[in-house]
Amino acid sequence: MLNSRNTTVGFAERTRKNLLAIEAAREAGEDVHVVTQLINSLLGLVVFPWERGFREHTEHLELEALDAEGWPRWDVERGECHTLGRLLRLLRNGAAHSHIEFSSDSRRLDDVVIKIWNVPPKSAPDPDFVASIRADHLRDFCLKFTDLVLDRVG
Repeated sequence: MLNSRNTTVGFAERTRKNLLAIEAAREAGEDVHVVTQLINSLLGLVVFPWERGFREHTEHLELEALDAEGWPRWDVERGECHTLGRLLRLLRNGAAHSHIEFSSDSRRLDDVVIKIWNVPPKSAPDPDFVASIRADHLRDFCLKFTDLVLDRVG
C-alpha cells in the first residue's frame, strides 16, 4: 500500500511507479513518451519534496560522495555545484522557469541529452548555472533520488 500522495514519500513512490509504468508500456510497443515522463518525474521529485522541507536532508550531501555511491554525474558547463541540495535548487529553479532543452526528439533515453540552466533574478538572460545529463542517466538519478527520499523520510 502506498503512502498518501500528500506526503513526500507518497509522491515519490507514485512518481517512480508512473515512470516504470511508462517504460513498460514503451517496451510493450505502446505509443508513449518515456523522455517526457522522465522530465515530469524530475519536476515532481525536485519541486514537491523541496517545497515539503526535504531540502534539509540534501543540503550537506556532497556530490562527490554520491558519485562514489553510483549516482549519475551531471555535466556542469557553467557555475559550481558541490552538494545535492544546491543541485536540486538549481534544477528546480531552471525547470520551474522552463529552462530545459533536449538534444533530440528521439524516444530512446540514451539518444537524448537534457540541458537545464538557472538564470538568477535581475541577471537575465545570462545563466549562472548550466548542466546537462543524458536521459538514461537522468532516469538513474531520479530513481536514486526516490530511494533517498524513501530512506530519509519513509
